[in-house]
Amino acid sequence: MRELTKKFFAAGTLSVARKLLGTELSHNDCKGIIVETEAYKTDDASHYNTRRHKAKILADTYGHIYIYLNYGMYNLLNFTTEQNGIGAVLIRAVEPLEGIEFMQKRRNTADLLNLTNGPGKLCQAFGIGPELNNQIIGDSITLIHRRSIPEIGQSARIGISKARDLNWRFFIKGNKYVSKHRAEKP
Repeated sequence: MRELTKKFFAAGTLSVARKLLGTELSHNDCKGIIVETEAYKTDDASHYNTRRHKAKILADTYGHIYIYLNYGMYNLLNFTTEQNGIGAVLIRAVEPLEGIEFMQKRRNTADLLNLTNGPGKLCQAFGIGPELNNQIIGDSITLIHRRSIPEIGQSARIGISKARDLNWRFFIKGNKYVSKHRAEKP
């Protein structure tokens, strides 16, 4: 096991999105395994195009945290990518490992399968908020590469209306903590 450094995020966004699967995410006395990600580059759904004034970080950094508020209610966690390009990876779901009692209290649920199986849920469970925006990965959120994934699934991204033809969502096949949408089976 090794801690991921800024250099890891210098690579292409799609590669980073796949390689983050199986990585341990730690923050605020909580740990979990990343089981689902989505990649965003310069496509029409990317904040680089839709929120350029707020998402300049996607072009100016790699290896940084990008937090944004979705629907005015949910913080979403992204990591910036590409040393010589534009990109970010949205962390969609994690499998909870440690600090589960903190997560349950923050989410007001005892249901483990509903604790971190969506990007807003995992931020609430881990206590991730806008104060982390633009921080370097490793300062407040630690990522440890743990294991290789035997089978990775790939599909269209979820919850967007533009660039829906891009299969830039990646997930660990068969993992029960992957979010479920459109009658799709992980």
